[in-house]
Amino acid sequence: KANVPSGLTNAIDVVGGGNHSIALKADGRVQAWGFNSGGQTNVPSDLTNAIAVGGGYIHSLALRKDGTVAMWGDGTYSQTNAQSSLTNVGAISGNYYGSIALRSDGTVFAWGDNTYNQTNVPAGLSNVVIVAGGGYHSLALKSDGTVVAWGYNNRNQTNVPAGLSNAVGIACGGYHSLALRANGTVTAWGRGDYGQTNVPVGLSNVVA
Repeated sequence: KANVPSGLTNAIDVVGGGNHSIALKADGRVQAWGFNSGGQTNVPSDLTNAIAVGGGYIHSLALRKDGTVAMWGDGTYSQTNAQSSLTNVGAISGNYYGSIALRSDGTVFAWGDNTYNQTNVPAGLSNVVIVAGGGYHSLALKSDGTVVAWGYNNRNQTNVPAGLSNAVGIACGGYHSLALRANGTVTAWGRGDYGQTNVPVGLSNVVA
């Protein structure tokens, strides 16, 4: 996955899957490379007009300009099964064996593996502006700067710190979670035995 294809240019976004990588190009096409055990790097030949990409452990996603989602790769848990009602999507993300879509009305839809309730989007969740998928958990950032989490919680990765507010960005690792605050600082929680939640002292002016 570290061997970037020669000739890959005009990329405007990149994401990582389990052992593969996905790039979105300025012309709306998608390129993927790395481990291909489930066809996760076999980008559909007719995929065009993409505006965002997402990666799961063995599957990949792309959001089209028309608000529909293309999915390919391993579908053992139905994580690549297109939903007939899935339209008006504004953002996407993947977790290990699941997929997440943020609709333009601020609601969230999730599908795929639900072993740890990771597709059970909290009832009433609305006004979401960003979604992020971890290993078996997910995060949603609301327009009021608060964060909502659900799914597997074996390492407290869904225990959003009390008082966390003014968030403008979110991200997930396998078993930990992060939020970027409007003041340029980062908050992290969840599994930290490798130092992944030990935000460096003095880290500031962060933009993503």
